[in-house]
Amino acid sequence: MRKTLFILSSKAGKTEFDINEKDIEKIYDKKYFGENIKIIKTKYENHAIDAAKSFINKYINFKKTIIVGGGDGSLNEICNVIYENDLENTSLGLIPMGTGNDFSKNFPYKNFKLESLLNIKEKKIDLIKVNGKVGINVLSLGFDTVVLKKAYEYLDKKPSLGKKAYFFGVIKSLKHLSYQNLYLTLYDKNNEKINIKDDFLLSAICNGGYYGSGFNPAPSAKIDDGILNLVFAKKLPNILLPSLIIRYKFGLLENSKYLDEIKIKKGKIKSDRPILANIDGEIFQSEEINFKIIEKALTWSYLDM
Repeated sequence: MRKTLFILSSKAGKTEFDINEKDIEKIYDKKYFGENIKIIKTKYENHAIDAAKSFINKYINFKKTIIVGGGDGSLNEICNVIYENDLENTSLGLIPMGTGNDFSKNFPYKNFKLESLLNIKEKKIDLIKVNGKVGINVLSLGFDTVVLKKAYEYLDKKPSLGKKAYFFGVIKSLKHLSYQNLYLTLYDKNNEKINIKDDFLLSAICNGGYYGSGFNPAPSAKIDDGILNLVFAKKLPNILLPSLIIRYKFGLLENSKYLDEIKIKKGKIKSDRPILANIDGEIFQSEEINFKIIEKALTWSYLDM
């Protein structure tokens, strides 16, 4: 039997599923616990990272799986641990227990039952490499990251808001709307170079199709096609913002001169001032962002539902 570690995040929003150690224990034979199956619930900052590293190092030559019970941020943390320590033998899985759970929308989790953990299958998926780290879902910058930052502020004050925090984040961010001049050097799916210089409201470089608590800017994005979907919005009249947000949420790029999409392999984004961005919901700032697709990099343990 392969080695399996469940990491249940104590900071996850648990708006989709609320699963604890006892729930997981019920579906497995007790004899497997200890040596083959271990469950931890995070108790301090970076506990998930420490536990994943320890598990990988202990079973470095074994086939093993780490299943994250958390949101996109927790998934990103463990994805980076696996990428840095043992991509060859370690697979990654998910029980969506976060606030947004956007990456899970690439899979039919609506039919999820704990018994599905007994029927795990594997497939290779792509990753995004960003300034030396990796992401599993979406790299974005601009207005949507401002919204995310505001949403986190609301959640810090009132965690019970859950997904509503993103709605309040949009409302607050609209009052302080700003654009950023960006220099984009891109290489498309045929490795042809594209240069773009303009004022942008937002840009999202998508491996998966969803982010921002349910926004679906790139409905054609697939996590295993070796392609990144760059969706962006340039400057537009403020009166058109509500309709653009609706189009952006539901992936309605067609017939909009303010939204565009390019399928790319890699690129560089530069600005004359720090760029506020996030990868899988983890916010950072940089004056230059280098990114590329890493094809079939990670073994994904998906649940046969």
